[in-house]
Amino acid sequence: MIYAILLALSIRFFLFDFILFKGIREYLKTKGYFFRKLLGCPFCQGFWCGLGVFLASQSISMHWQHLAKFLSFGFVTAYLGLISAAVFYPLIQKYEQKSGIPLQ
Repeated sequence: MIYAILLALSIRFFLFDFILFKGIREYLKTKGYFFRKLLGCPFCQGFWCGLGVFLASQSISMHWQHLAKFLSFGFVTAYLGLISAAVFYPLIQKYEQKSGIPLQ
């Protein structure tokens, strides 16, 4: 479970914060409300990455217990995505200023 959470948070950072995809993110933000909100909300990013990781790593069944695990995993990763953004963004900016190497 911890591995899946770390994987979801890593994917969230890689897709939504890492400089490699900055051009794509900026382009998509101009394409509509949905992309602008998704690409600007760490909570939403964590939720959708968490759901993707859960679907990729768990078997799919249509039971209430499975649906509860699915949604709870999404909300846990959403919350952790928001916390990690609040904690790490200032640290990343400080690192970028000191080293001159852009990460975002």
